[in-house]
Amino acid sequence: MMVRSDATTQTIMQERPALLLKDQGGDILVVEDTPAALRLLTSLLVKAGYRVREAPDGALALWSARARPPELVLLDVRMPGMDGYEVCRQLKQTPELREVPVIFLSAYGDTDDKLRGFEAGGVDFISKPYDFLEVSARVASHLQLSRLQKLLAWQNEHLQQLADAKAAALASTEIALMAERQQRDLAERESRQRLAEIAHMNRNATATVYCAALVHELNQPLAAILANAEAAELLLARQPPQLGELAGILAEILADIRRDDLRASELIQRMRAMLRKSEAAPVTVDLDALAAATVELLASEARARSIALRHAAAPDPLPVAADPIQLQQVLVNLILNSFDATEAGGGERLVEVHAGRSATGQVQLQVCDRGCGFKGPLDRVFEPFFSTKQNGMGLGLSISQAIISAHGGRAWARHNPAGGAIVGFSLPALAG
Repeated sequence: MMVRSDATTQTIMQERPALLLKDQGGDILVVEDTPAALRLLTSLLVKAGYRVREAPDGALALWSARARPPELVLLDVRMPGMDGYEVCRQLKQTPELREVPVIFLSAYGDTDDKLRGFEAGGVDFISKPYDFLEVSARVASHLQLSRLQKLLAWQNEHLQQLADAKAAALASTEIALMAERQQRDLAERESRQRLAEIAHMNRNATATVYCAALVHELNQPLAAILANAEAAELLLARQPPQLGELAGILAEILADIRRDDLRASELIQRMRAMLRKSEAAPVTVDLDALAAATVELLASEARARSIALRHAAAPDPLPVAADPIQLQQVLVNLILNSFDATEAGGGERLVEVHAGRSATGQVQLQVCDRGCGFKGPLDRVFEPFFSTKQNGMGLGLSISQAIISAHGGRAWARHNPAGGAIVGFSLPALAG
């Protein structure tokens, strides 16, 4: 049985931003100096149900955005006069536009161009020529992420008011108490669902790193398969073919091909599992083995950033009851944060991952770096939307803490005596 709370609660709920309750549509500003491309993007987005404003240059785009802030900006990089990077920087300097997500549009796919876009405050990059399915998916994903962030901030702001109003209303009757219990159960289910959705979008936000790691790791087994296949062709091309003598060699070649094929398939399945949206499913997980697999996954990213990534193997297995996908997401968040801090600092370019048992018998893992360290108060590190990075959203550590708390554990952060920071978490150990 569901009952309404008092007038105060109803007033607060009625003030909830109407924009956050929409499932489709949205106000999008498209900035493109090529008329044909501008018409194409506008037509595609309008057909998808979005409200679209057009701007052929940077000055007009800034005027339009300041007159009425859009929900999302699609911004061309190469424009005469003011380029897209400068437009984005000016948008981010305007308080009412600072949180508006900007997706860059460019015919260039260089890493330097993308890094400049992210440094200017962009959230994504779409390459030309446009693929409508890609454009539609990225626009929908960033609109949903932006709305969830606004909704979460709104709920945090009004949480105490809602709690006080409900406490006063439920103190009167037993029926109200039963209703509140039902509402709390529903809120917990919604909270778990929202955490799963935000965690899934956080995984998609780091999909570039995952894909780069996958491409790098697949190169080795695919190259080995090709080399073995070519060797087999050369052996069979001998005239006349000595099949009796070649039988043992061909058997070894086929075994190697099968092994490398299974390795490539395992890598693809692991990546699909990481990016799949699913409910949390706790199973028995060896935390140290999971840490080793994550370090292997991010090894190519570490090499690309000229960072030494090390994993100190634990002497014994460290079993915990957890969802392996969500737990690996936490590890990826912590390691990538350490990469960013290492690049921002001037210390040793080293990130270390350690897993073991605490003095209380819990299983714990920590990620240590020699980077720039925490510039703000440590008690705010895990707050939503709090970030010491110039263009950070402040969601990675907050989502990680929520995942660890949902597993009955605790996340923590402290300064590294050797310089930099140490961030980790602990989980209840699984008996046996």
